[in-house]
Amino acid sequence: MKGGKRRNLLGLLTGRGHVILRIIKALKTFFPMMLDWKRGRYRPLPKKAVGLMVLAVLYLVSPFDLIPDFLLGWGFIDDVLISGWLLAKLDEELDPYRQWRKMQAAN
Repeated sequence: MKGGKRRNLLGLLTGRGHVILRIIKALKTFFPMMLDWKRGRYRPLPKKAVGLMVLAVLYLVSPFDLIPDFLLGWGFIDDVLISGWLLAKLDEELDPYRQWRKMQAAN
């Protein structure tokens, strides 16, 4: 039974690889976007993207969770899953900035 559980967990983690890549992609895009916005190069500020980032960070650091952090490991997994989901959603909101950046590079 333990071997089956281990394989299921491994399958879950490897099957979610695309989500992890989207999270990394979102993080690598969000901060340059904010810098371009601050410098006045990219307008308007994508409020939904900023909101998703704020929610993800707040959920990660907040002591109020769906699963309390004191439940050895499970609370941390809860933080990572919810914050990860929010960051994956953030990735969708960054497409207009990516397109803008491509246009800037082409000019």
